[in-house]
Amino acid sequence: LMGGVGAYRFGLYVPEGAEELGERYLSRLPGALRVPWCVHEALSGLLEDVGEINPRYPGWQQMRERFVLMMLDDEGRPCGLCAFVPERRDLIMIDIVVVKKDLRQQGLGRLLMGYLEQAFEHGTVLYVKQATRSGRKFFMRCGFTRDVELYKVLGRHNRILKDSAVPVTAATCR
Repeated sequence: LMGGVGAYRFGLYVPEGAEELGERYLSRLPGALRVPWCVHEALSGLLEDVGEINPRYPGWQQMRERFVLMMLDDEGRPCGLCAFVPERRDLIMIDIVVVKKDLRQQGLGRLLMGYLEQAFEHGTVLYVKQATRSGRKFFMRCGFTRDVELYKVLGRHNRILKDSAVPVTAATCR
């Protein structure tokens, strides 16, 4: 898994009005760039390839209001994304994690989540409101616990990426 990290780039879409929080996250995500909505729109083809999804999921219409971490390969092709909503500084709702169908089962979802975890301080609670059956299995493999909801309290010893230095390059609009 870690050998391929250098082949991926990350960009963060920051919703309007959340610039200060977005800058804090970006300062903690090594190499990630803030990307405008046009990049997210250009990658929206990825969202058509989601496989199993909760039919009640309202997030497609609300995506522009969420933070979206995008992962691209070294040629700029979309690999995956994670949309999240900070409810408080220390409480983050993970809305959806999507990896392109033909790239699944290679650890890219875990890499994406591990990279995202770096944006948050120790003690931050990550949680998932609704997950499909495969989604629950994925989050459990990422260290989430099943209670009423899936959740994870980030600490020094339970982060997916132990070494926070992930080499990445820029994502831009073309």
